[in-house]
Amino acid sequence: MSDPKSEHGARKGRRPWGRAAGAWLLAGLLVVAPRSAAASEDMPERAGTEVFHLDTPLGRIDYHAGRGLRLGNTGLTIGGFAIVNAERLEGGESRGDLEGPTFLISFEPVPFLRGFAELETTELAHVRSGQSGIRSTPGVDVERLYGEAGLNDALNLRIGKFQTPIGRWNVAPAEPFVWTTSEPLIIEDVFDDKTTGAMLRGSFFPRDGALSYSLYGTFFDPIDPDPEAPPANHSAGAYLEWASLGGWSVGVSYFASETTTGKWHHLGGADLLWRPTDRVELTVEGIFGQAPRENGRLAGFYAQAVVETLPTLYAVGRYEHFEPAGDDPAIDLFDVGFAWVPAYWLRLKADYRFADHLDERSAPGLRASFSILF
Repeated sequence: MSDPKSEHGARKGRRPWGRAAGAWLLAGLLVVAPRSAAASEDMPERAGTEVFHLDTPLGRIDYHAGRGLRLGNTGLTIGGFAIVNAERLEGGESRGDLEGPTFLISFEPVPFLRGFAELETTELAHVRSGQSGIRSTPGVDVERLYGEAGLNDALNLRIGKFQTPIGRWNVAPAEPFVWTTSEPLIIEDVFDDKTTGAMLRGSFFPRDGALSYSLYGTFFDPIDPDPEAPPANHSAGAYLEWASLGGWSVGVSYFASETTTGKWHHLGGADLLWRPTDRVELTVEGIFGQAPRENGRLAGFYAQAVVETLPTLYAVGRYEHFEPAGDDPAIDLFDVGFAWVPAYWLRLKADYRFADHLDERSAPGLRASFSILF
């Protein structure tokens, strides 16, 4: 695979000042302490158990378990999470790793501007079957980095690297907040999960619910791209969601991406969330169209149910159907397991994944993860 840095530097239509202009614009937003007027979906609310507080000349410094350390009146909050993963696949392969710690940093000292960063430490420790000892090749990835200015709930401008708003799974604020250890097939490498560019977003609140929108596109060279899955040359998209006061919401997605040949691919999606009670959650999400890095059409969906069987113990089941691009056969996959959340900051998940046939996408086996939020 080619070097992603040289590949993106030579992108069709990129101007040499694009990277510098984007960096200076993002830096300017961060320096003035960005914050959106709309509620942040990236940092947990200040609630739960207060572990300690301290009155200082900077204001009240306090730490809430799983919700970060707030540094007085500076507007700076530092939190994050770490995950231990383990899996035993059919065929005998085993592996485990320490994921993180990942730091979530929010900077919001004024009402209308905000900055956010997600920095992940990688490969601190990993083991594999057939490998002697624990290996470590540490590094740091910039998962998200953006500034946001907001006039009100209806209009906010975000600039930087952010989650691509396609469906529901991909915009979860952090990995501990999803219900299974592995993501659905329609999420894995089908589209660019991050976008470096700009996004207009907002919400309106009519009497019966909330209408939210996101319009986004790439305008700069990518920030710290994944070398194994380089993003599309250019991309743009939109997401629209209606959330009812009756406990259900529905969304539609559109994503357009330019391939290395200059051709544009188009991907559409729809999703539904229903919470009939506090103990039950049902989610359905589907996509169809052309992926950024593949020729041919693909389609797929998943349906997932979560039921609180005992206090803090949730049964989870998911069915998936995926028709990949090209000549590969369609996959029917099942994922069943549980999630235990004894406290907001502590999460244990285990699930077993199996499919109607074996291939590199389905990878059947037992997986488990243990997450701590700080």
